[in-house]
Amino acid sequence: MKSIRSMSFEELVKTRAEIEAAIDLHLAQDRQNLMAALKEVGSQRSENGKQPRGSHALKGRKLPPLYRNPKNRSETWAGRGNRPRWLSAALKQGKKLESFSVR
Repeated sequence: MKSIRSMSFEELVKTRAEIEAAIDLHLAQDRQNLMAALKEVGSQRSENGKQPRGSHALKGRKLPPLYRNPKNRSETWAGRGNRPRWLSAALKQGKKLESFSVR
C-alpha cells in the first residue's frame, strides 16, 4: 500500500470516497442487526405477557366508581384524573369527600 504522503490529490480523493462507502456499508449492516435484535426482544417480551415499559397496567381499564353525585346518581368518579366539577364545587362548599363515597 502506498503512503498517504506520496499519493496524488486524485488518489487521495478516490481513497476517501472508498473509505466513506465502506463506512456507510458497515453502518447499514449494524443498523439492520440492531433492528433485528430489537424486534426479537419485542417478540420475546410479548410472549412473556409482560407490558412494555411506559404503559401503566391499568391503562384502558374501566374502574368501578368510588364517588357518586347525590343530586344526579348517573354522575360518578373513579378517583382517577381530575375531580369532576360537581365534586370540586361541593368540596369548596365545605362538604367532606367521604360523604360522596359509593361504599
